Order: sequence, then structure tokens, then C-alpha cells
Amino acid sequence: MGKKVLFKSFTLAGKISLLWLLLFTMAAIFAHWAILQGREMEATPELAYLPPFTNPAHLLGTDQLGRDVLLYLFLSCRTAWLLSFPPLVLTTILGVAGGTGAAILGNTGMRINRVNFYVSLFLLLVFLYLSPVLDGLVPIRYIPLARTAYWLTCMGLLLYLLIFRGSSSKVSKHITIPVDEVLEKSINIWSALPKLLLLLLLSAFGTFSLYSLMGWICLGYWVLPARVARTTVLQIKQEPYYETAKALGIPFQTKFLNFIWPALQGPILTNFCFAASGLLGIGSTLAYVGIGVPADIPSWGKMLANARFSVEAWWLIAFPAALLLVSILSLQTIGQQFQKPLDRKRYR
Repeated sequence: MGKKVLFKSFTLAGKISLLWLLLFTMAAIFAHWAILQGREMEATPELAYLPPFTNPAHLLGTDQLGRDVLLYLFLSCRTAWLLSFPPLVLTTILGVAGGTGAAILGNTGMRINRVNFYVSLFLLLVFLYLSPVLDGLVPIRYIPLARTAYWLTCMGLLLYLLIFRGSSSKVSKHITIPVDEVLEKSINIWSALPKLLLLLLLSAFGTFSLYSLMGWICLGYWVLPARVARTTVLQIKQEPYYETAKALGIPFQTKFLNFIWPALQGPILTNFCFAASGLLGIGSTLAYVGIGVPADIPSWGKMLANARFSVEAWWLIAFPAALLLVSILSLQTIGQQFQKPLDRKRYR
């Protein structure tokens, strides 16, 4: 299923939703640039609870601390975007890679050299031991990024040692890993855990950091892309054209680009849009209850939480709620537009 088929059936509502998503992304990028330039929220208590459209300098009014609501909403777009799109892109890549690999390898397709396997376990223990040492070598603000880079490097080295350095001619020196069975059981266990409750627990016992929360989101949202990829690849493996390509010795990269990815494209994009809309609500919920998102980071959920103590300031509820609702509806509309060609193909 190509891009023309996916976007051809978009209605006017779908195109408007795409435009809103583009504006939302641009606002997040410019807000990130403004924060990097040192643009801070200035509190002026003497201008607290200024109604909207009464002061040209504060077009949408001010909050309980006299901060400009328009600027706060603008900077909050960065928080909502960071908690939705980058984690989902990473989890989608990991989920597709894991699900595809498990379906291709099955339960007998991955054999690892026994010596390399035990060496990898030893190195993993060493990496776990050295991980706290890393926190004392970098500034506090860079600890989440340093941890992410550290563990990505460690996992890359372990995978290289296990997969690319495990070939041997003697079968007796190998350990067979049932990749498909392990992934299937992991998906079943992880799917039984409520995502919001899981994020609440992980965020409550972890450090309050935006990047840490992004990591917890990656930990909880890899399941559905992996399940979709595994199911799709298992179905494609039964098709005659795939069997023919396999018998002809066509490289896996070619088979993936020509057979697997076109079948995965629609379901993955649909799942991405619906998951992103859910993450917008979950991110605002975590900020509303004061978990996961640091106090100095603007968020729509924080504005809604502060509005509880001043119900008469209706603009503190209306504007963030409207932005959150429109963003969620736009992503769900785009997801439905992607799903229509799949439904027609399924019932054709």
C-alpha cells in the first residue's frame, strides 16, 4: 500500500487535521528554540487573573502568577509534542524490528555461540554496575541524555556480540533462543498492564524529568507495533510470492521493502496516530496530578490543575482544554483516514 493510496482518500476533515498537526509541530519546534534562547515565563503577581482580550500585551489573559497565558500555551506545545511523537517513533521502530525479527527467526532461527552468550551476560552485569558511576561524571541536566546514550551503546555492543559474532560450525556449541515464543509471551504479559497505571508507578519511583518520562513511555508502548509487525509478517510468510522470493535467494532487505513494509505501512501509521492521541491525554493527566513532569516545565495539564483553585478564571480551563481536545481529535481523525483503505481492502 503506497503513500498515494493512504492519502488519496483523505476527506476535508482529514486535511484540516493534517494542517493542525503541522501547526502543532511547528509550534513545538519554535517553543523549543525559544526555551533554548532562555525565554522564561515571567511572573508578575500584580497582573494576576487578567481576563483575555483586555490587554494587548496579554491577549489571552494571565494566570494566578501573572504569567502570559498565550506564551504558556505556546511553550506547553513543546511538552505535549515531546511526550507523544519522539517516544512513539522510537517504539514503532523497535516494535517493528522486534516483531519482524521474531516472525522471521521463529523459535529455532536464532542460535548464539555459548561462550559469547555467557560473556554478554557478564558484560551486562558490568554495565549495570558502572551505570551509577555515569551520574557523577555529567551535569544533572544531562543525566537523562547520558543514560540513554550509555544504554543504547551498551545494547548495541551486546547485540553485535550475540548476533554478528556468534557464528560457528559446531552446532553443539550453540544455544537456541526461541525468539518468537519469548516475544509472544512478553507481549501478552505487557498488554495486561494498564499503560496509565504503569506510567504512574514508573514515574513516581523514578526521577522527575521530561526525558525520563519519555523513556518510560517507550517502555510501555512498544507492544502494539511489535504485535502488528509479527502478525503481518507471519501472514506474509505463508504467501506464495514470499516463498518464491525466499527460494530464489532474494536478500531480506529486498523482501522487506517490497513485501513486508507495504503491508505494515497502513496499520503502523494507524496505530501511531491513535497511540499519539492517547499519549496527549496521558501526558496531560500525569502533569495534572503532578507526577513525571517537573514543576518548571509548562504543560496543559498543569494549567488545568491550577485552574481548580480559581474556577472564575474560565480562560485557564477553556484554552488548554480546547487545544488538548483539538489535538486529540485531529490525531484520531488522521488515524481513521489511514484506517479506511485498510477496511475496504479487508472486506473487499
